[in-house]
Amino acid sequence: MMSFSTSLILASGSSARRMLLENAGLTVQARPVDLDEEALRRSCEAQGQTLSETAIALADAKANLATRDVGFEDLTVAADQILDLDGVAFAKPGSVAEAGEHLRLLRGRTHVLRTAVVLYKGGEKIWEHLASPRLTMRKFSEAFLEAYLEREGAAILSCVGAYRLEGTGIQLFSAVEGAQDAVLGLPLLPLLEELRRLKAISA
Repeated sequence: MMSFSTSLILASGSSARRMLLENAGLTVQARPVDLDEEALRRSCEAQGQTLSETAIALADAKANLATRDVGFEDLTVAADQILDLDGVAFAKPGSVAEAGEHLRLLRGRTHVLRTAVVLYKGGEKIWEHLASPRLTMRKFSEAFLEAYLEREGAAILSCVGAYRLEGTGIQLFSAVEGAQDAVLGLPLLPLLEELRRLKAISA
């Protein structure tokens, strides 16, 4: 009998990505990996890769690490996200002060989130997808920014762009174009469609 659910290995410790998968009815085994993302980003940049290609390379590298010692039929999903402001990539802020600097640069401008997801079966990549939602920050005041940083604190240090759209961060924006799941870091609908194509879940 076909099922709405399947078991996935998630090559990430991201609570947001796990939540998206589990809310869709999937069983998730989180397997965070130890990847030097900054070194890989620099390597991709040196090779002239675009930020979209870099996001896919990062997701691919995470999946490769997570699929060591998995079964031949095991399905592993990995994702990565790069904030692209006119071709300049933003990493996660290292401090609340740096988060404020990032937000001042993003204020009043539109950026793109290059959100990549890959699917492996056993140790082989069988599918990849890239989503590029566009987000426009409003011209918020310094008073608002200071209050936002105080409220969010260290919670935003794990977020590229220093915002959680599912929380108070939504108040930073005037427009969001693209799927909410892609903004949160995992394009879920394309992944579910691929799982149906593979007959891993009910069609």
